[in-house]
Amino acid sequence: MKVFLRLLPKQLKDEAQLAVLELKEKGIKVGVGAAFAVVGLVFLLFATIALIGAAIAGLSHVMPAWLAALLLAVVFLVVVAILALIGVSKIKSAMPLVPEKAIFGLRYDLGVVKEGSAYNEGRVQRDINEAKQRKQRKKEEAANDPNRVKPVAPTEEQLRSRLKLRREHLKSLRDDVQNRVDSVKSATQGFVNRTSRTVSTTQQTLKGTFATKGGTQGVRAEGSTSAADTLSERWQPLAVAVAAGTAFLVFLRKLLKK
Repeated sequence: MKVFLRLLPKQLKDEAQLAVLELKEKGIKVGVGAAFAVVGLVFLLFATIALIGAAIAGLSHVMPAWLAALLLAVVFLVVVAILALIGVSKIKSAMPLVPEKAIFGLRYDLGVVKEGSAYNEGRVQRDINEAKQRKQRKKEEAANDPNRVKPVAPTEEQLRSRLKLRREHLKSLRDDVQNRVDSVKSATQGFVNRTSRTVSTTQQTLKGTFATKGGTQGVRAEGSTSAADTLSERWQPLAVAVAAGTAFLVFLRKLLKK
């Protein structure tokens, strides 16, 4: 069981890394498709430029051509500037991408449960700032630590090889456990069979003993014969119960040892 608990996390970790590599491969394929889409957008841009040229040529009939081109360029720049300002403001308002209000409320509720009315919103904000500072210090210490070596990411071939070896190891462990269970079952069944045969032999011996004693002593009374039968019938369930209890104890002991 300890080996299973040690191998399974490593197996899952390598499976996750292999999934990342597969996603990278698919990402490359998606990138190739995106490249074709970009080429199409480039031609769309060329078409847009041609339309702009046609607009300039049309305006050149009522004003100089350079003035028409300059006017369209100014209009485009104004539109780009407006869209850029709107986009930047939206992004800044959404940063950082975490539910800050929900986190603040959760911290506040936990603090109230822990300390009661002594915990206020100022304490919450102070705790958040201290946590950010600790996190920043840890990052700086990790970046400045010369002894820290970044682990080298395994290649896809290494991951597949490790997964295959660990999978074979898990198979052998599972087969070994099954073999042990089968051996315990067979040993228990053999013990039960031997005990049953012993009980049967004991019963036959007792009956033979009573019969022999009856023959040597002459004619026995009918009451004595019934007493012998009664004694034999009493011994039979007792012997079976003892044998079953012994078999159960042996089986339980072997299971605990495994």
